[in-house]
Amino acid sequence: MTILFFFYNYYANCAHSLRNFDLRVSIMQIKKRLLNGILTTVAVTAICTSIVYAGTRYEGYNTTVGRLNGSGYTGSQTKVTSGANGMLISKYVGGDYRVDARMIDNDDEGAWEYNIGDWDVRSLDGHKYHAAGDSVRVEFSNDWDTWVNVQVEGNWLSN
Repeated sequence: MTILFFFYNYYANCAHSLRNFDLRVSIMQIKKRLLNGILTTVAVTAICTSIVYAGTRYEGYNTTVGRLNGSGYTGSQTKVTSGANGMLISKYVGGDYRVDARMIDNDDEGAWEYNIGDWDVRSLDGHKYHAAGDSVRVEFSNDWDTWVNVQVEGNWLSN
């Protein structure tokens, strides 16, 4: 609504310029101002939309967790709310194995969620130092006695 109000005010100013038409102001200048207003509106809308959806959409993952207490990782998301818990929906964990998962960034790790299997839904601990704007991802791990690589697939969001 704010964007529409901005566009209306900008258009009204252009119309006012036409009513008080001065020979020094050409039609090309008015078109240029109107075009700049439209482009600014589009740019602001695009930026606001990308910020709002940063870590608030579920993203798919499909990764391999290495054998013998190995690790696997999802792609990164941008944290929207500092310290907020993420969500994990595990669709498939290969070979009826179980894995553990936690949300991490470059410096800090959330608490582990243990024994995740097929179709488990878990809340991932958002560490108090996971700040808004940080790049976070999920780390998966299996047990030290898992002798095979384990494929995991599902969706997650960082909030």
